[in-house]
Amino acid sequence: MDDHNQKLLEDRFQQHKSKLSRSELAVVEYLLATPLDILIFESAEDIAAKSGTSDATVIRAARRLGFTGLPELKRLCSRNMAKSIPTTERLSQRFRATGDDLRAITKRIFSTVHEIMTSSEEKLDIDALAHTMQLLDKANTVWCLGIGRSEVEAKHCSIALSRVGLRTRHSGSSGFVLANELIDLRADDVVIVFQTARDTAELRLVVNQVSELDCRVVLVCGVQLTELYRDRVSAVLTCVGSATGLASWTLGAIVVADILAYGIAARNQERALKTRKRLAQLREQVPK
Repeated sequence: MDDHNQKLLEDRFQQHKSKLSRSELAVVEYLLATPLDILIFESAEDIAAKSGTSDATVIRAARRLGFTGLPELKRLCSRNMAKSIPTTERLSQRFRATGDDLRAITKRIFSTVHEIMTSSEEKLDIDALAHTMQLLDKANTVWCLGIGRSEVEAKHCSIALSRVGLRTRHSGSSGFVLANELIDLRADDVVIVFQTARDTAELRLVVNQVSELDCRVVLVCGVQLTELYRDRVSAVLTCVGSATGLASWTLGAIVVADILAYGIAARNQERALKTRKRLAQLREQVPK
């Protein structure tokens, strides 16, 4: 485990060791002794078997150390590794951890998806979600912008919201093309920006420029950007990725978009039903 991540766990251990039971101490000792590139791929079940404890004890030990659970422990400890290790080496780590057995790979990926969903649910701020829906209700147009690789999430959100009666636009453009598109922004519009983890110059530019137009900005992002932008935008909706990279952050962002769409529909049922009826009529007219 690299020095920074070793220190993070050791600091947490020193702060909370008086709260740990004997079995929880066995878990922490295993965590401190295990290389990070191995640890991040291990489930609570794996760690329990190797530390002679139980799944529940592993999860409890992570929480005793001040983490929300094992996923957050692995994610926070792996931040430096993700930045410093080349993408080809990270992929090689995955290959070593999973092997090539399809059944084992399938199990690991489903486990990772479950981890992403559970962690995203824990991190999602219901008050921020409610505030976002209030903003969307009052918006003239909802813009869904995907920064970097997040175009898929933006498009999904735009389509989902349009199907419940909101006027939307989406874009995954950058540079001059994005600037041309944003000319159409109006003060009563709301912009939902999707960005995973990196604080890029483009993200800063979009947030600053949109805010100057007196538009409301909602950021759908990872934990690190939540900390940076919480006080700079109207609302932050946090989605959690996985330390292993075996499944995409996109999964949580798609679910957040679906929650927004269904929440808007539930608040404006008549409009949603009319929109769905109109959509069905238009589909019937499409040549088959």
